[in-house]
Formats: sequence, structure tokens, C-alpha cells
Amino acid sequence: MKTKNSKPKSGRLFFAGLICLLLMFTIVPRAKTILELSARKEELQKEKAVLVKINSERKKELVELNSPEVIERIAREQLGMVKDGEKIVVEVISNN
Repeated sequence: MKTKNSKPKSGRLFFAGLICLLLMFTIVPRAKTILELSARKEELQKEKAVLVKINSERKKELVELNSPEVIERIAREQLGMVKDGEKIVVEVISNN
């Protein structure tokens, strides 16, 4: 025995299920992408913090290297330069 109300309910249920399936196919991939991007954002923020720290250390080092004392030391040690009036001392290595 069929009633008049059984067909409309099953039709509504079918369309509600169809709408749910369509929403799942459109929302689930986007939600997955959002989760992946938020995880990547956290990784990049951590990497940025490390790079900012390294950058600040490099800036301090650059300021120190631009001081006259350091420039003079480098000129003496690496380039063999001397001031006016100083004598050059050359170390001789013997083969004995």
C-alpha cells in the first residue's frame, strides 16, 4: 500500500543527498588546500624568523668590519701593507 506522501519525501531526500554530494565535491578539496596552505605558512614564518636573525647578525658584523681598526688589521695581515716609517719583517722558512 503506497501513500501519496512517500514519493515527495523520497524525492526530497534524493535532492538533499545530491546537493550534499555536490557540496562535498566542491568544499572538501578547497578545505584540504586551505589546511595545506596554512601549514606551509607556518613553516615559512619559522624560516623567516631564522633568516631575520641571521640578517641582523650579518648587519652587526658588517658594521664591525667597516671600523678603521678592522680595515687596518686586514690590510696588514692579508695584504702585507705597512704604515709610513715601519719596517717590513719577512719570515724566512729554511728547508733544513
